[in-house]
Amino acid sequence: MFIKIHIKLLFVGLLLFSVTSLSAQTKSSDVQTISGKKFYIHKIEKSQSLYAISKLYQVSLEDIYTHNPEVKSGAKAGQAIKIPFSPTPTSAVVQVSPNSATSITPIDTAKFITHKVLKGETTYSLLKKFNLSEKQLQSFNPQLIAGLKEGDVIIIGEKNKHKPVVHKESVAHKETAHAKENKQQLFVKEKTNPIVLDSSALKPILKEKKSSYRVALILPFRLESIVNTEMSELAKNQSPFPTVSALALDFYLGFKNASDSLTEAGFEVNIDTYDIDDKDSLKIVQLTQDNTLKNYDLIFGPLHASSFKTISKKAKEFHVPIVSPITQQNKILYNNVYTSKTNPSQFTLIESLADYCIDSLKKQNANIFLMAAFEKDKREIQFINAFKKYYNERMVSLGKIKDTISITKDINAVKNNYSPTTKNVVITFSENEVFIVDFSRQLAIFADKKDIVLAGWQTISEMDNIDQEYLNQLQYTFPHQFNVIDTAAYKSAIQTYQLKQETFPSENFFMGYDVATYYLKHLKEQGPNFIYKLNAFPMDLNYMRFKYSRPDNATGFDNRGAFIFRYNNYRLQKTGWK
Repeated sequence: MFIKIHIKLLFVGLLLFSVTSLSAQTKSSDVQTISGKKFYIHKIEKSQSLYAISKLYQVSLEDIYTHNPEVKSGAKAGQAIKIPFSPTPTSAVVQVSPNSATSITPIDTAKFITHKVLKGETTYSLLKKFNLSEKQLQSFNPQLIAGLKEGDVIIIGEKNKHKPVVHKESVAHKETAHAKENKQQLFVKEKTNPIVLDSSALKPILKEKKSSYRVALILPFRLESIVNTEMSELAKNQSPFPTVSALALDFYLGFKNASDSLTEAGFEVNIDTYDIDDKDSLKIVQLTQDNTLKNYDLIFGPLHASSFKTISKKAKEFHVPIVSPITQQNKILYNNVYTSKTNPSQFTLIESLADYCIDSLKKQNANIFLMAAFEKDKREIQFINAFKKYYNERMVSLGKIKDTISITKDINAVKNNYSPTTKNVVITFSENEVFIVDFSRQLAIFADKKDIVLAGWQTISEMDNIDQEYLNQLQYTFPHQFNVIDTAAYKSAIQTYQLKQETFPSENFFMGYDVATYYLKHLKEQGPNFIYKLNAFPMDLNYMRFKYSRPDNATGFDNRGAFIFRYNNYRLQKTGWK
């Protein structure tokens, strides 16, 4: 992919200003009295959203809009705004000095329930774990103003001296205020002391719909590497822009394009970008340790399974939904209801091909030939076994007799078991080009005037030495997670992209566009809790198909949406199968 270098650098420059820094932001030191009230005078930084400012000063967005009505139509970098002044909490309750220990009153364990702070626990996680408000926790533990550390013993509640009196008429009453307050917890009573069990893994925390949301994009822009690259040499030699960076930029541009198209009065999305690669272990650790993630409503990325698993674990602690847009591995969804992934696994594509064989290819029973040319190829044998298992199970569930499935090694086995009265489907999951080229040639010769279809991976259609005539004759069929032949629906977005980049966008642009469209559209219409019932919101977009499912209530959602393509009349066509 050749990209006009100076144009691409424009986007790099913009991202250098928009990529979120992992260092802490500080409040303004400029405090003024206006009309008898004190205000911080804050100068908006580049890419700093009003949401981020509200969190920095711990005020609501409504407070910012009230005192700065002009920002309702948009804020810009360098603009000075008024923030209601609230003094930093003093040490009146707890005396803390650099050279003296914090004064802590001994805890009356006969009166209070205590908890010893474990490694990795934060104030936020403790609030969620014990269903406390920040005000309650600080009233029990005023010393927390000085900070929280592993090994601290804190108060999390008062012990019940008497069992509550429950009137018979209240049993049938609807959920009480106390029950509502504690609905995210499970209680096991031992004598009079309640033991609190964390139920966050069983039931997600529900959130209210609002007008402004904050979203994080964690992508491998590799900006430091780009800045140090001699761009003039790339331009002079017509060399490609660094591939990983280009794909990350394309995903961002597609995502931003879709986000902008959904923005209107009453719905705003503030996007923060993080330049983190799978190898950036230091940045990953830093991001998971400074509690930045708790400020987001949705997180997209990282792209790779290992870093995604690390960051999704932290997102789970903060009850923040996180989406994997690239990796096909289902293991990242295990034991985390806040996760979902948009890219179907290879096994999902195999099952889609099996469904297509059952639903669309035949009007009667068919011969299915599964080619196992390389028995030592464990991955290929895995795919073959997965297809056979799923195909037969689906046939039984439909009340049909199992079709004849033959696992064969070469063309001779196909010839010997060919049936002239049924549909014959030959499937290969091999990616060995030498074998595929030779086998497709022999099969095409044998299939002359016979009802034989060849199916497999999309990569076969792109092999340099494959004869497209054979693929057409065999009506070559394959599953794919993307609509690889038609991007006409994005005509306007493509034209804008081409004007700036002088090239056609990569598939990552369309992925970013559709991923943003699916999640942000439902966020806008349904509110944030749609993320926990993605299976109720299937959607066909032009480049991607979203069809979510999950095996149990403790696992995240896997997208099983796929397309089936086939060669017909020398053209690759998208079938009508769904």
